[in-house]
Amino acid sequence: MSIRVFTVVLVASFVAALAPATADILPTPPGWQIERAVVLSRHGVRSPTATNEQLDRYSATAWPTWQVEPGFLSPRGEELMRLMGGYYRVLYGGRGLVQADDCPTAGTVAAWTDLAQRTRTSGAAILAGMYPGCAYLPLRNQANFTLPDPLFHPQPTASCPMNLAANRAAIMARLGGSFASVQRDYAGQLSMMQSVLCPADTTTSVGGGSCGERGKPSSLGGDSDGWVRLEGPIGYASTAAENFLMQSAEGLPTDQVAWGRLAHDATLLELMTLHQLDQNLTRKTRPIAQQRGSNLLSQIGAILLNGHSFPGHAATGQPVRVGFLVGHESNIHNVAALLDLSWQIPGFLAGEASPGGALAFEQFNEVRSGKRFVRIAYYAQTLDEMRRRAPLNYRDPPGMVQVALPACAADQVNDACPLEAFIKIVKAAVDPGCVTATGG
Repeated sequence: MSIRVFTVVLVASFVAALAPATADILPTPPGWQIERAVVLSRHGVRSPTATNEQLDRYSATAWPTWQVEPGFLSPRGEELMRLMGGYYRVLYGGRGLVQADDCPTAGTVAAWTDLAQRTRTSGAAILAGMYPGCAYLPLRNQANFTLPDPLFHPQPTASCPMNLAANRAAIMARLGGSFASVQRDYAGQLSMMQSVLCPADTTTSVGGGSCGERGKPSSLGGDSDGWVRLEGPIGYASTAAENFLMQSAEGLPTDQVAWGRLAHDATLLELMTLHQLDQNLTRKTRPIAQQRGSNLLSQIGAILLNGHSFPGHAATGQPVRVGFLVGHESNIHNVAALLDLSWQIPGFLAGEASPGGALAFEQFNEVRSGKRFVRIAYYAQTLDEMRRRAPLNYRDPPGMVQVALPACAADQVNDACPLEAFIKIVKAAVDPGCVTATGG
């Protein structure tokens, strides 16, 4: 997607995000049975990943201190993930996929998480919310904490080199060779962010740096493993906007979110367009999405074909029926880019991988013919539900929306993609050279 088109989409999604929240349970088509669900979830509400010392270098006022270490799931975030877990029991138990009134059959419900505290704790909270008191539910992660999990953080290989220079060039090509168009198209949001970070035209930050990175050019940095970062005013604005969102989802009073400098939720949404721009460039640029998402998308396809393919799952016994893969915002954006997916939850921008939100790949069996189909949905608490710690049930569900799979438009039945067609789409979307390993 070009940056110009992306800007237009963001404007439309900004208007839609302010609409009243509505949600409906996605029905199972007559004569169909749900057989499996693979749920790719982002972790819940967390503290900023950077330290206060790092953040204070670019703001006029010191950032507030969270009660947990940088990048950790907050107690509130854990509670919100338990609420989501409880709803998954209502959803999938009500559809007859798993037990709704007792502990599930051993092996049928499982979670595989990345190694970070926020993902492991989120996975545990989902399972605890689904089945409180069912202690044997398997929450697993890679045993070796010294190496990144290849599902969530694949590393360069000979067949998938993740060349930093090539990735930066791919992003710059989308920008037309410079940041001039972005600076122009997002001038209003950048000015708004500057006024929040540095009111009254403050030039020096509380940490002694240039407030808001004023006067510095935006650029692309990165790491030796091909990971690209936006640096300069846009990069810091992206980080600040997401931190403001986490403060709001944490339930902080409005006079404490962004130091009380946001007039209303519409201002927060405007600022979040800068974070969405960052994610669109650094996570959704095609070669980057293939490098970072091929392992994960291939694994999702394998699990749909065979529930025993779930990471860490024993080859004997029951196959997984509901499997949670708990990772990060970047993982969802990588997969979404490979399949050209988008969605919208009230209170968020289109395609936003909100805290605790999840892409669910649900497989159905048409009983009469024996044919299998895949339908994609996105489930997430609305921002208002997070703030209120709202109980979730059939009457008051989280935000949810069915997600179209454009590559399957010609073959779909009941808005679902035939399994064989879905697997072909997956194979066409990934880079075979980057399908190098699986979790577990």
